[in-house]
Amino acid sequence: MAINRLTLGMNRVSNYAVFQKWKITDVMLCVLLYVINIPIYYAKPFERQFYLNDPTISHPHAGTQRVGSVALFVYSLVVPVVTIVVFSLVLADPKHRVYLMYISLLGLFLSWTSTNLLTDFLKNWIGRPRPDFLARCEPREGTPLNVLVTASEVCMTENIGRLMDGFRSTPSGHSSESFSGLGYLYLWLTGQLLAESPSVGQWRKTLAFLPLVGATTIAISRTEDYRHHFVDVILGSVIGMFIAYKTYSANFPPVSSELPFKPFLDDSDIGLVYSDTAKLITDEEAEPLSST
Repeated sequence: MAINRLTLGMNRVSNYAVFQKWKITDVMLCVLLYVINIPIYYAKPFERQFYLNDPTISHPHAGTQRVGSVALFVYSLVVPVVTIVVFSLVLADPKHRVYLMYISLLGLFLSWTSTNLLTDFLKNWIGRPRPDFLARCEPREGTPLNVLVTASEVCMTENIGRLMDGFRSTPSGHSSESFSGLGYLYLWLTGQLLAESPSVGQWRKTLAFLPLVGATTIAISRTEDYRHHFVDVILGSVIGMFIAYKTYSANFPPVSSELPFKPFLDDSDIGLVYSDTAKLITDEEAEPLSST
């Protein structure tokens, strides 16, 4: 007998319906992604060669950033969490309020952790110098300007941590992280407010769009602080928004649908989908797809 592709045989386990409804595997995945990212975040990046006369890495190092790490955490995660909780308390049916809040926050955390892991991995793998790299490097006087060099050969700085961080330009973590959280919030508000419905006022679209304005502002600030090149910001924004879209779409229908505010599984239909009497498709039962 072929194993069921939907449940992988786990439907035989007691309380599987509850386990599946609350997406416990996604909770475990969030924790796993966060733990895996810890050594990746602190790993040594690839030290790419550079020219001392490269104007793209000759900008000053800003000691104070427009959006620091703490502010980024607040904007990209705390603000979406608070907004989802408040809107769920105000808009959701009391019977489904807890589930809506839970599944919405789970998608947000999965978007945020996935984006951070991918971004940090790419930063270390690519190893592109930041726009302020030479200010971090403090190159030795007399080094030829038009010869490829490495940091170990010419950099005189004693702040090795700041120097190594200078090789983590691509993609922009602020951009990807802000769009993973605020981009997800944009999709969520669009669905919860029925912003795409032709029968509602434009103020709903405006309200739902505000998180994207915030994410874009954070992303652009990275070029103003000379922490990132524009391509870093664009790539980071695309990564964050793409992951936000995929994680949101895994739990909610398209924002243009008739019921965009309702998660795919709630208390009313979980029994229908995962009850013992429900028909589960196996390879033997499935009809072949038409080739025409």
